[in-house]
Amino acid sequence: MRYGFILAGGLGTRLRPYTFVLPKPLIPLGNETIIERVLRSFRQAELRNVAVSLGYLGHLLEAVVGNGAKYELNVEYTHEDEPLGTAGALGLLPFNVADDDVVLVMNGDTLTSLDLNEFLTWFEQSHADAAMACVQREVRIDYGVVTTDVNGNLEAIAEKPSSVNLLSTGINVFRGSALRELPAGRVDMPNFLVQLAMSGKTIACKTIDDLWMDLGRVEDLTAANELVDRGVL
Repeated sequence: MRYGFILAGGLGTRLRPYTFVLPKPLIPLGNETIIERVLRSFRQAELRNVAVSLGYLGHLLEAVVGNGAKYELNVEYTHEDEPLGTAGALGLLPFNVADDDVVLVMNGDTLTSLDLNEFLTWFEQSHADAAMACVQREVRIDYGVVTTDVNGNLEAIAEKPSSVNLLSTGINVFRGSALRELPAGRVDMPNFLVQLAMSGKTIACKTIDDLWMDLGRVEDLTAANELVDRGVL
């Protein structure tokens, strides 16, 4: 069985002043909110049981989404007495997840054209214990980068070099058996994934070509709305 988990408890400080009155997932994106777009993609991926981790202004999000019936989903909520981190929150998952079930974890401010159903089908057919959706991004340094020898003498100057890096999108999927390894208390997702890998678990990194945006900044939100207005998304 497939389950979904949405991390929606962040303060959204980079999106102020909008987040002074709304939690980040409730900010409009086109004619719907960010989280409604995420929930729609979950329904299309046959993720009928979804948990939402609440935090800042969580009561507003719960009031809008409700029990999920209007999205043809069963939505339940988790509440942290103290911050548990992006992975530790999974310890509150309100569903009885079997070892061979899968749990998709996604941030509530993520915009992507990734077909989540295809992503989950690929994972279910793999032998991995968990997987990360990743994107390639070119990072350019707008300065001359100096290389020296051990004595501090010049060896080379690279003018405005660039490198291609593999980035985590924050879209992760786990088998239920892998979640049994989750330690108690506060745990952030990167640390948990590395911990699983070091314990012998297989963590597949799937590079995707789909559009992916983290809507954590005002300029990103503006760009995303322009894409929606143009019909790209």
